Amino acid sequence: MAETKKERYRRVRGAVLKLLAHQHPGPLDIKEIHFLLDDLGLTIREEELRSHLCYLKEKGFVKIEERKSGGVEVEMVRITADGLNVLNGFQKDLGIDVRF
Repeated sequence: MAETKKERYRRVRGAVLKLLAHQHPGPLDIKEIHFLLDDLGLTIREEELRSHLCYLKEKGFVKIEERKSGGVEVEMVRITADGLNVLNGFQKDLGIDVRF
């Protein structure tokens, strides 16, 4: 049975949270997240990744910080305590599937 668009969105968001949890308490660069998702077989466009990150940020599950490194701006993403709670099953959210 083919995966629906909604199910895929949930899987991608769950994968993002899991990747960030492995780095916790440190952040990951948005480009790193994009490459890691591709490695997991969840290939998406950068615009789609930004949409998922915006969703997760609005829910309070991630924080996005802009940093300058050698004159280049880099966006770093960090999981919040609420994001960790979603992964641990302490907080239910229908927009994220962490069971993969």
